[in-house]
Amino acid sequence: MNWLAHILLSEPNVDNRLGNLLGDLVKGKDLDGLNCNLRRGVSRHYAIDKFTDSHPIVKISKKRIDKEYSKFAGILIDVFYDHLLAKNWAMYSDTIFTDFTAEIYESFQKYSGDIPLSARQIIGYMVDGDWLTSYQHLSGVENALDRIDYRIKARMGERIKLLDAMPILERESIDLERDFHSFLPKLQQHIQDWTISSVSSGQGKLICSAPAPP
Repeated sequence: MNWLAHILLSEPNVDNRLGNLLGDLVKGKDLDGLNCNLRRGVSRHYAIDKFTDSHPIVKISKKRIDKEYSKFAGILIDVFYDHLLAKNWAMYSDTIFTDFTAEIYESFQKYSGDIPLSARQIIGYMVDGDWLTSYQHLSGVENALDRIDYRIKARMGERIKLLDAMPILERESIDLERDFHSFLPKLQQHIQDWTISSVSSGQGKLICSAPAPP
Protein backbone atom coordinates (compact mmCIF):
# COMPACT_ATOMS: atom_id res chain seq x y z
CA MET A 1 0.00 0.00 0.00
CA ASN A 2 1.10 3.56 -0.58
CA TRP A 3 1.22 6.50 1.83
CA LEU A 4 -2.46 7.40 2.09
CA ALA A 5 -3.42 3.86 3.02
CA HIS A 6 -0.53 3.56 5.48
CA ILE A 7 -1.70 6.69 7.30
CA LEU A 8 -5.34 5.54 7.34
CA LEU A 9 -4.23 2.24 8.88
CA SER A 10 -2.09 3.91 11.54
CA GLU A 11 -3.00 4.49 15.15
CA PRO A 12 -4.60 7.97 15.35
CA ASN A 13 -1.56 9.84 16.64
CA VAL A 14 1.22 11.72 14.91
CA ASP A 15 4.08 9.44 15.97
CA ASN A 16 2.43 6.29 14.63
CA ARG A 17 1.30 7.96 11.42
CA LEU A 18 4.68 9.51 10.79
CA GLY A 19 6.50 6.32 11.71
CA ASN A 20 4.32 4.42 9.28
CA LEU A 21 5.64 6.64 6.48
CA LEU A 22 9.21 6.46 7.74
CA GLY A 23 9.08 2.74 6.99
CA ASP A 24 9.70 3.79 3.38
CA LEU A 25 12.10 6.63 4.09
CA VAL A 26 14.45 5.45 6.85
CA LYS A 27 16.64 2.37 6.53
CA GLY A 28 19.45 0.56 8.31
CA LYS A 29 21.22 2.20 11.23
CA ASP A 30 19.11 5.36 10.92
CA LEU A 31 16.21 3.38 12.36
CA ASP A 32 18.07 3.11 15.67
CA GLY A 33 17.84 6.88 16.08
CA LEU A 34 14.04 6.94 15.98
CA ASN A 35 12.12 7.09 19.23
CA CYS A 36 10.16 3.98 20.16
CA ASN A 37 6.78 5.48 19.20
CA LEU A 38 8.03 6.16 15.68
CA ARG A 39 9.48 2.68 15.54
CA ARG A 40 6.10 1.25 16.46
CA GLY A 41 4.80 3.02 13.36
CA VAL A 42 7.64 1.57 11.30
CA SER A 43 6.77 -1.92 12.56
CA ARG A 44 3.16 -1.32 11.58
CA HIS A 45 4.36 -0.29 8.12
CA TYR A 46 6.24 -3.58 7.76
CA ALA A 47 3.17 -5.56 8.89
CA ILE A 48 0.99 -3.80 6.31
CA ASP A 49 3.49 -4.40 3.51
CA LYS A 50 4.06 -8.06 4.40
CA PHE A 51 0.34 -8.84 4.38
CA THR A 52 -0.26 -6.84 1.20
CA ASP A 53 2.62 -8.27 -0.81
CA SER A 54 1.60 -11.86 -0.11
CA HIS A 55 -2.18 -11.54 -0.49
CA PRO A 56 -3.86 -13.42 -3.38
CA ILE A 57 -6.12 -10.49 -4.31
CA VAL A 58 -3.14 -8.16 -4.66
CA LYS A 59 -1.39 -10.78 -6.78
CA ILE A 60 -4.43 -10.80 -9.07
CA SER A 61 -4.20 -7.01 -9.35
CA LYS A 62 -0.50 -7.25 -10.22
CA LYS A 63 -1.34 -9.63 -13.06
CA ARG A 64 -3.50 -6.89 -14.59
CA ILE A 65 -0.31 -4.87 -15.19
CA ASP A 66 1.19 -5.20 -18.67
CA LYS A 67 4.24 -7.47 -18.90
CA GLU A 68 6.62 -4.64 -19.76
CA TYR A 69 5.93 -3.20 -16.29
CA SER A 70 5.70 -6.52 -14.43
CA LYS A 71 8.91 -5.83 -12.49
CA PHE A 72 7.25 -2.71 -11.06
CA ALA A 73 3.72 -4.09 -10.75
CA GLY A 74 3.82 -3.81 -6.96
CA ILE A 75 4.71 -0.13 -7.12
CA LEU A 76 1.98 0.59 -9.64
CA ILE A 77 -0.67 -1.27 -7.66
CA ASP A 78 0.34 0.56 -4.46
CA VAL A 79 -0.23 3.91 -6.17
CA PHE A 80 -3.38 2.81 -8.00
CA TYR A 81 -4.86 1.52 -4.73
CA ASP A 82 -4.17 4.89 -3.06
CA HIS A 83 -6.07 6.56 -5.90
CA LEU A 84 -9.00 4.20 -5.35
CA LEU A 85 -8.89 4.86 -1.61
CA ALA A 86 -8.94 8.63 -2.13
CA LYS A 87 -11.71 8.27 -4.70
CA ASN A 88 -13.83 6.14 -2.33
CA TRP A 89 -12.72 7.69 0.96
CA ALA A 90 -16.20 7.97 2.48
CA MET A 91 -16.51 4.18 2.40
CA TYR A 92 -13.54 3.77 4.75
CA SER A 93 -13.52 6.83 7.01
CA ASP A 94 -16.12 8.96 8.77
CA THR A 95 -13.84 12.00 8.50
CA ILE A 96 -14.15 14.27 5.46
CA PHE A 97 -11.16 13.58 3.25
CA THR A 98 -9.82 17.14 3.10
CA ASP A 99 -10.26 17.50 6.88
CA PHE A 100 -8.25 14.32 7.38
CA THR A 101 -5.39 15.36 5.11
CA ALA A 102 -5.31 18.86 6.63
CA GLU A 103 -5.00 17.34 10.11
CA ILE A 104 -2.15 15.09 8.91
CA TYR A 105 -0.27 17.98 7.32
CA GLU A 106 -0.61 20.22 10.36
CA SER A 107 0.51 17.51 12.78
CA PHE A 108 3.53 16.64 10.62
CA GLN A 109 4.55 20.29 10.31
CA LYS A 110 4.36 20.77 14.07
CA TYR A 111 6.22 17.55 14.89
CA SER A 112 9.29 18.38 16.94
CA GLY A 113 10.81 14.93 17.36
CA ASP A 114 14.08 13.87 15.75
CA ILE A 115 13.92 12.24 12.33
CA PRO A 116 16.60 12.13 9.63
CA LEU A 117 16.84 15.36 7.67
CA SER A 118 16.30 13.64 4.32
CA ALA A 119 13.04 12.10 5.57
CA ARG A 120 11.89 15.42 7.04
CA GLN A 121 12.51 17.11 3.69
CA ILE A 122 10.41 14.55 1.83
CA ILE A 123 7.61 14.89 4.37
CA GLY A 124 7.82 18.65 3.81
CA TYR A 125 7.50 18.17 0.06
CA MET A 126 4.45 15.97 0.66
CA VAL A 127 2.77 18.65 2.76
CA ASP A 128 3.67 21.55 0.47
CA GLY A 129 2.58 19.62 -2.62
CA ASP A 130 -0.62 18.25 -1.02
CA TRP A 131 0.29 14.78 -2.24
CA LEU A 132 -2.33 12.93 -0.20
CA THR A 133 -5.33 14.90 -1.48
CA SER A 134 -3.98 14.81 -5.03
CA TYR A 135 -4.48 11.03 -5.17
CA GLN A 136 -8.16 11.73 -5.84
CA HIS A 137 -7.29 12.82 -9.36
CA LEU A 138 -5.52 11.11 -12.23
CA SER A 139 -3.12 14.05 -12.40
CA GLY A 140 -2.11 13.28 -8.81
CA VAL A 141 -1.45 9.65 -9.73
CA GLU A 142 0.67 10.83 -12.65
CA ASN A 143 2.69 13.10 -10.37
CA ALA A 144 3.20 10.26 -7.88
CA LEU A 145 4.48 7.94 -10.60
CA ASP A 146 6.77 10.66 -11.89
CA ARG A 147 8.25 11.16 -8.41
CA ILE A 148 8.81 7.42 -8.01
CA ASP A 149 10.38 7.27 -11.45
CA TYR A 150 12.80 10.01 -10.43
CA ARG A 151 13.83 8.07 -7.31
CA ILE A 152 14.33 4.90 -9.36
CA LYS A 153 16.50 6.81 -11.80
CA ALA A 154 18.60 8.18 -8.93
CA ARG A 155 19.13 4.64 -7.66
CA MET A 156 19.42 2.68 -10.92
CA GLY A 157 20.65 5.32 -13.34
CA GLU A 158 17.78 4.99 -15.80
CA ARG A 159 14.17 6.09 -16.11
CA ILE A 160 11.48 3.42 -16.18
CA LYS A 161 8.80 5.82 -17.46
CA LEU A 162 6.14 4.57 -15.08
CA LEU A 163 3.98 7.44 -16.29
CA ASP A 164 3.48 5.51 -19.51
CA ALA A 165 1.61 2.87 -17.46
CA MET A 166 -1.30 5.24 -16.74
CA PRO A 167 -3.49 3.76 -19.51
CA ILE A 168 -3.48 0.52 -17.52
CA LEU A 169 -5.31 2.24 -14.65
CA GLU A 170 -7.99 3.54 -16.98
CA ARG A 171 -8.29 0.28 -18.92
CA GLU A 172 -8.43 -1.94 -15.81
CA SER A 173 -10.27 0.51 -13.54
CA ILE A 174 -13.38 -1.62 -12.98
CA ASP A 175 -11.46 -4.79 -12.11
CA LEU A 176 -8.87 -2.96 -10.02
CA GLU A 177 -11.59 -1.22 -8.06
CA ARG A 178 -13.27 -4.56 -7.40
CA ASP A 179 -9.94 -6.00 -6.23
CA PHE A 180 -9.36 -3.01 -3.98
CA HIS A 181 -12.75 -3.15 -2.28
CA SER A 182 -12.30 -6.88 -1.70
CA PHE A 183 -8.82 -6.46 -0.26
CA LEU A 184 -8.88 -3.37 1.95
CA PRO A 185 -11.36 -4.69 4.56
CA LYS A 186 -9.17 -7.78 4.89
CA LEU A 187 -6.11 -5.60 5.43
CA GLN A 188 -7.97 -3.49 7.99
CA GLN A 189 -8.96 -6.61 9.92
CA HIS A 190 -5.42 -8.00 9.73
CA ILE A 191 -3.90 -4.81 11.15
CA GLN A 192 -6.53 -4.70 13.89
CA ASP A 193 -5.65 -8.29 14.83
CA TRP A 194 -1.92 -7.52 14.55
CA THR A 195 -2.33 -4.57 16.93
CA ILE A 196 -4.17 -6.65 19.51
CA SER A 197 -1.57 -9.40 19.21
CA SER A 198 1.28 -6.89 19.59
CA VAL A 199 -0.25 -5.47 22.76
CA SER A 200 -1.02 -8.84 24.32
CA SER A 201 2.42 -10.23 23.53
CA GLY A 202 4.23 -7.13 24.77
CA GLN A 203 5.76 -6.55 21.36
CA GLY A 204 5.29 -2.78 21.68
CA LYS A 205 7.48 -2.73 24.79
CA LEU A 206 10.07 -4.87 23.00
CA ILE A 207 10.22 -2.35 20.13
CA CYS A 208 10.97 0.38 22.63
CA SER A 209 13.70 -1.59 24.37
CA ALA A 210 15.36 -3.46 21.52
CA PRO A 211 17.46 -2.27 18.58
CA ALA A 212 15.48 -1.30 15.48
CA PRO A 213 15.07 -4.00 12.81
CA PRO A 214 17.45 -3.90 9.80
